[in-house]
Amino acid sequence: MIDKKDFGGTVGVIGSGRGIYVASLFILNIGLARSLGTEGFGSFQQIFIFSVFFMIFSIGIPETMYFFLPRLNDEERSEFISQTLYLLTVSGIFVALFLWFGASVFAKIQKNPSLEQSLKIFGIYGAFIVASSFSDPVFIIFKRVKYLFILSALHGLFFIVLTVWQYITEFSILILFVAMCLFGLFKLILALTFLIKIRSVTGKIHFLHFKNTVLLQLSFALPIALSNTIDIISRWLDKFVISFFLGTESLGIFSVGAIEIPFVSVFVASVYSVISPVLNSLHHKKDYEGFIKLITKTLKFTAKIVWPICAYLFIFADHLIPLVFTNSFKGSVEPFRIYLLLMPLRIFLFGVIIIALGQPRAVFWAALGSLIVNIFLNIFLVIQIGFLGPAIATVVSTYLQVIWLITFILINLRVKIHVLIPFRVLFDIGLTSLLSVMIAFTLTRAFENDLRVVFTSLTIFLVSYIFLGSQAGLFRILSITNIAKGNYFGKKDKN
Repeated sequence: MIDKKDFGGTVGVIGSGRGIYVASLFILNIGLARSLGTEGFGSFQQIFIFSVFFMIFSIGIPETMYFFLPRLNDEERSEFISQTLYLLTVSGIFVALFLWFGASVFAKIQKNPSLEQSLKIFGIYGAFIVASSFSDPVFIIFKRVKYLFILSALHGLFFIVLTVWQYITEFSILILFVAMCLFGLFKLILALTFLIKIRSVTGKIHFLHFKNTVLLQLSFALPIALSNTIDIISRWLDKFVISFFLGTESLGIFSVGAIEIPFVSVFVASVYSVISPVLNSLHHKKDYEGFIKLITKTLKFTAKIVWPICAYLFIFADHLIPLVFTNSFKGSVEPFRIYLLLMPLRIFLFGVIIIALGQPRAVFWAALGSLIVNIFLNIFLVIQIGFLGPAIATVVSTYLQVIWLITFILINLRVKIHVLIPFRVLFDIGLTSLLSVMIAFTLTRAFENDLRVVFTSLTIFLVSYIFLGSQAGLFRILSITNIAKGNYFGKKDKN
C-alpha cells in the first residue's frame, strides 16, 4: 500500500501520465474545433457525448478495488482481481453491443443520422477502454505507477498524433474513431501484459475466471455505479439539452465553454486516487483522527493549486477562448465563466470520502437528488433564457449536492465543519488569488492583442501569487520547487 513517504512521487508520476492524456484530449478538441468549425465540431461532440456509457457500463467495478484490495490477504487479492477482469470484460462487451444496435436511434435523437457508423465504431473503442479500466486501482495499490504512467502517456501521445494527422489531412470523423478503436485494443493488450509482469505481488491471475465473491463485489459496486451513472448524466445533461433544443452549431460553441481544464482535472484526480486507498485503510483501522487530518491537509494542498487557476481563467477568459479556439468561439466565453464557478468545489471530492466510510449509498442519493434538480432546471432555463440556461442549472444543482455530502460526512464523523474544512487557510488562498489576478488585470487592461495580454498577465499573476502567498504564510518561495515535484507532505508547509 501507499504510505505518506510515497505520496509525493506517486502523485507526481500519476499526475504526469494523466496530464499528458488529458492535455492531449484538450489539444484534440482545439485541433478539431479549429479545423472543423462550429458545425463539424458539434457533430464530433454529438458522438463523444456517448463516452458517458463507458463509465456507466463499468458499473462501479474499478472503484470497488480501492475498497477491497487493502482489506484482503494475498490469496484473496488474486481471486478478486481475476473476478474483476471477468466483470469488466463482460461490461465492455455490453458497451459495444449497446452502441452498435442503438446507433441509429441515438443518431436520430441527435437529429444527425450521419453519425450512425461512427457511433458503432466508438462503441467498440469503449469496450476496450472499459475492459482495461482495472489498471488504475491495481497499479496504484501495488505501487507500479510507472505502468500507469506508460498507459496514460501513450494514450495521450496517440491523441496528439491523431490531432496533427487530422489537422493536416482533414480526414473524416469515421476514420478518427476507427483509429481510436485500434488504439483501444492495443492499450488493453498492454495493460494485461503489465498485469502479468507483476504477478509476483498480485498472485496468479486466472483471466476471465468467475469467483464466488462476485455478488459481494457487485452489491458494493451497485450504489457506486448508480451514483456514477447519475453523476455522469448530470455532467453531460447540459450538452444533451443544448443539442436537442438548439442544434449542432450551438453544441459546438457550448462544448468549448464547458471544456475541462486539463491540469486541474488531472491534478485533483491524481491526488484523490492516491489518498483513496489510504483513507480506506485508516477507516478500517478506526484511526479517525488520521482520517480527518489527511482530508484537511489534502483540501489545503489542492486549493493552493486549483483556486488561483480558477481566478485567472475567470478574469481573462475573453482573451483566452478566442486565442485558443479562434474568434468563431467567442460565444463560449460566458458559459466558460459560469462553469468556472464549479472549480472551487473541485477540491471537495467528498464522494471518495463517503466511499471510504463504507457508505456508497449516500453518494447515490445525493447524486439522484442533484440529477432531479438538474433535469428540471436545465429544461426550464433553456426554455426561459436559452443558451446559458443549462450551464447555470448545472452549477446550482452541483452546489446543492456538495452541501448535502458535506453534511452527511460531518454527521458520520461526528465533527464540526471547521474541524474538517480549514476555513482560515482557504480564505487566505482565495484572497491571495483574487488580489493576484486583479494586479495582473490592472497592469494589462490597456493591451488589445490577446496573445500579449495572456502572456504578460500570466507572468504578472504567477509572480504576484507566489509573492503574496509567501507573505500570507501559505508557502515559502523556496518550497515552490517541492510543490512542483509533488512533495505533498513536505515539512515546509506549516498550514
